[in-house]
Amino acid sequence: MTSAALSSQQLRALLDILVHHETYSEVQTFKHPDAIDQYGYPFQTSTKTQSDGKNGRSSSPLLQLLFTRLVLPIPGIRDLPSEFWATKFRNIMRRFGEAELSESYDKGTLGSRKRLASAASVIHEGITRGLLSGIPNDNPPDLHGKYDIHNADDLARAWDDVVQHLVYGDLLNELFDHFTKTPNLEEHSPAVEAAVNFAIIYIATFLHHLFVLSAEGPYLLKLIDNVHGLVPYTVIGQTLRVGNAGTMINAMIKLFLAKLSIGAVSNWLGFTQNATDGMNLMQRIISLVLEWDCSEFRKAIDGIRRSEDRPDESHLVTVDEHIQASREQHESTRELSIKGQKSIVVAILETKDKCLTESLTDSQHTQCLEYHSAQLAIRDREKITEVLCRQTPDLTTSIVRDGVSVFEPMIRTIHKNVDLRKHIGSVESFLTDLIATSKPKKRDGGQTPNGIVPPSVEDYVALLKRNRQLAYDYLHDFAKGCPDLRTTWLDWAKDSLKFFRRKSKTAHSTAAKNGDNILYSAGDMDEDLQNLFAKLTDEKKNSVKAAIDAHAKYLSTLEDMSRTRIQSIVDGVDELENKKTVGNMSGPGVYITRWHCLLDETIVTPNTPRGPPRRGKDVKSVKALGKTEAIVTRETWDPDDLTRQEEQARPETPDVSIVIDTLGPQFKSLVADISSRGLPLK
Repeated sequence: MTSAALSSQQLRALLDILVHHETYSEVQTFKHPDAIDQYGYPFQTSTKTQSDGKNGRSSSPLLQLLFTRLVLPIPGIRDLPSEFWATKFRNIMRRFGEAELSESYDKGTLGSRKRLASAASVIHEGITRGLLSGIPNDNPPDLHGKYDIHNADDLARAWDDVVQHLVYGDLLNELFDHFTKTPNLEEHSPAVEAAVNFAIIYIATFLHHLFVLSAEGPYLLKLIDNVHGLVPYTVIGQTLRVGNAGTMINAMIKLFLAKLSIGAVSNWLGFTQNATDGMNLMQRIISLVLEWDCSEFRKAIDGIRRSEDRPDESHLVTVDEHIQASREQHESTRELSIKGQKSIVVAILETKDKCLTESLTDSQHTQCLEYHSAQLAIRDREKITEVLCRQTPDLTTSIVRDGVSVFEPMIRTIHKNVDLRKHIGSVESFLTDLIATSKPKKRDGGQTPNGIVPPSVEDYVALLKRNRQLAYDYLHDFAKGCPDLRTTWLDWAKDSLKFFRRKSKTAHSTAAKNGDNILYSAGDMDEDLQNLFAKLTDEKKNSVKAAIDAHAKYLSTLEDMSRTRIQSIVDGVDELENKKTVGNMSGPGVYITRWHCLLDETIVTPNTPRGPPRRGKDVKSVKALGKTEAIVTRETWDPDDLTRQEEQARPETPDVSIVIDTLGPQFKSLVADISSRGLPLK
């Protein structure tokens, strides 16, 4: 006999499962151009009727929920006209969908887009979960009590206490007032100081995963370094010296957005319409960085073509033809590869002519996979450049101009009352420090004979602590010099935090004890989730509850492990400053593990002619051919070794597919109703 109700711990685990799956499912739909058309408001100006016939409900309700509640009301963004979203932004999203950027399955690796999109999805789901369930409202703690910044439990408690005071108390007003008086945030209270240290550890962990544990890390760092070197900080600083704000803004727009070409002049004179009008500086920077990337991939392709045991020209030509084929052809070939348990290259060749694979050796097959991956990488960058820099009408420049236009009143006020040159210099110095921090270190006890070690989580903690004052100084100058704008942003922040308040006065009482931790339920979603579960048959309830219990235990284990890692990093920061340790290569955060779960579940083409598809966890340390050539040779650590150590420490992810299959569609419908509430109707 199965209990008719779920416990608070089970409700919390169920909400986590459903939000995690639904968020990433919605993100993945944007690979298709029609996803933005099914999004609803604000990309469809009328929410009464959509082409899906669901009375204006969004096909991406979780994304819409966060976007409409928190992003659209942002000062400046809320002033953008409806046609900005319904026409310009919608069309540029359609262009990206139509570009059909490559899939991880075809490339045989987890690329930068995959890693960043999955990371953004996990951050998004954390915020959305808070919007749905609400923040617990217990007895308000004393922020001026005792908090030990060297104790992980106190850091976590401080974070929870600060969040509760932000949502239900007057802390937000206090912090805004505090910044008008001093640029030192930590002076406010011991709880705020501890919460800042807690946040720094989590942000440092994210940066460490992005630049050190990820195989794409050195490549991403090189991209940032290239862009950093192209941005004309000196010219920007000189432009900001102009006393008149209007003149300064016009000068900055001309610097980055002005175009000088025959097409631009003929369009302006009316001799032509929509003629290609060249690129401005902003687009030139984008295209140059992507072109540098392409040159590295072309070198890799040339290396394959010069190889003694290279594939036959007919093999390479067939691969090239497939890359230029339609989306339908790509999808059908991919499906053939998955179902037939053959590599994507074999599927491509056999689709053209089964005889093409008869003479293909294992070495040539590997080279064909690498050739296919490199050609896809070139195509991706060419398509991105085309969408952002070369298509007519130029939506990219128009979107940036609209953005500058709505923020111009703020820019004028800030330019008048704040020395922006100093803060532009702060951005430059932080990026320089970030790039330097992300390079190998020489330290006693290093992993190589010469003492070279990869950057640790503590290195990134130190980076953020060194540079946090730069952010504090700007916030102080802004709060002190722009009182009207301070009030505008304070009102937006207060209105946004109201969405995290629990509507039910009794929701906070539904909690369970787990050791020293209080595990809250799904808050405002308790009743809805109980109702979804109650409608299941007894047989389904047994299966679903077993999966939920396994996931609840999994989350509890992750939280315990996260707390232990926080303490290890706190202890390691002082030792790192004295160069007594190489530091931790693992940081805290359930969200980090959930991020890796998304990567691990990704299906990737077999690396042998015949065989089952691989999973993301099998290729997380594999760099795409071409990116290896782009990365500096002094990289001395092995991301594969670090990733294996990280994976061995994590508990095995339970199979919750029964929960997703059984309750996923109903949950999406439920969230679509919640997201559509209060949206404008026309």
